[in-house]
Formats: sequence, C-alpha cells, structure tokens
Amino acid sequence: MKVFDKPGPANTSEVVEICKEAASRVDYGVVASVTGDSAVKIAEETQDQKIVCITCPQGMYWQVNEMKGDLFDEIPELATRRNEWLKKGLEKVPMNVTEENRQKLNALGVEIVRGTIPLFGPTFSMRLHLHKTTTLDVVAKTLELISTGTLVCLESVLMATDAGAIPEGKHVLACAGTEMGLDTAWIMRSCASVNMFHPYKGFRFIELLAKPGVALVPNLNVRYIR
Repeated sequence: MKVFDKPGPANTSEVVEICKEAASRVDYGVVASVTGDSAVKIAEETQDQKIVCITCPQGMYWQVNEMKGDLFDEIPELATRRNEWLKKGLEKVPMNVTEENRQKLNALGVEIVRGTIPLFGPTFSMRLHLHKTTTLDVVAKTLELISTGTLVCLESVLMATDAGAIPEGKHVLACAGTEMGLDTAWIMRSCASVNMFHPYKGFRFIELLAKPGVALVPNLNVRYIR
C-alpha cells in the first residue's frame, strides 16, 4: 500500500501507475472523475481493461467565491485552481465532463455514468435545507476518516453497478481523490446499492492500494457544491 505525504491532485500520476500495475488482478476499473481528466489518464494506461468513468449528477458546480478555507487553503493545487477561476471572474464552474474528454473517453471505449450519488444526494439536501443529519451521513463521514477518496470509491462502484455498467460480485479497481485528481485506490467487490449491506453478496473493501496518510475532510455543512 502506498501512503502519500499529503492528499490532493499532486498524487494523480502515481495513482495512475499503481492502477496500471493492479489492473490485471481485477475485472473492471471505476474512476471518479468530475471533468474526465483522471478517467482519460487511467484509460490510456489500462487499455485492456473495461473502465467506467463516474462523474457528478446534473446541476452540480463549484461555487468559486465559497471555495475558501478548508481544503482550498490546505491543498496547494486546489488553491491554485480556485485562484485561476477567480482571476477569470468565474462565479460558478459546472462539474461536467468536458467535451474534449468526452470524445477521448468514447474513443477509449470508456462508459460515462452520471447519476444520483448514493450517500450524498438526498442526505445533502436534508443537511443543507432541513438542517438534519441521517445515518447515511454517519456512514459517509466515517469513510472519510480513511480518506475522502475512500467514500467516493465506494459510491462510484455502487453507481456503476446500479447503472448496469458493471455486474455485481466482481473485483473492481476503484480510484478517486480529494476534490480533484486522484490520491486513493482500492480493490472492491461490486454490488448494487440496494444490496450494500447484504450479509454475503454485499459490498466489500478488499485491498487498499493507496491513500493519503492524513485525510483532509470537508466540513459537514460545506456549501460550495450547489
């Protein structure tokens, strides 16, 4: 297992190499990738592997003026991206796969899945609009104690399975990061979200390949996402 000194996009290239070495041991690859950049990098290095790109649901965006403190001061690459957007006068940046990356992913045979995030969508609305937390919030925040990418890896595999992009019960190489890029990689057993806690065919964490040594966790009431 690789433990990075700090979280964030600076670890993307090394995670790509780790995934390239591990690809032969799994049935599928799942990459959490907002703009498609990370998914393109993984797919280019693992062309014999079925890769699925998981991106954000419709309507999500970075609210640039709210990207202060928290992760955006602690991780230099995130601060740099925020400052670039501020200099351009951008207030909202859509969380979408770019058209250029969409064409690259199509050429590489990568399926793009966009749907409701299992431990985020409705529970986020309850936190933000009803000021209530749920048991799913507790599950999500516990996984973030390992790393933000660990939570996202789980959600991405559930989304890919729910969408029919991968079957249940398969060994899947999943990778994700802290807000942008990649810093976490797992081998996981796939299942549909409805079977997540099933006693014998439910979701399982199999092997942790890479993570940040100390995870940075966004505030529970983070508001920059919508």
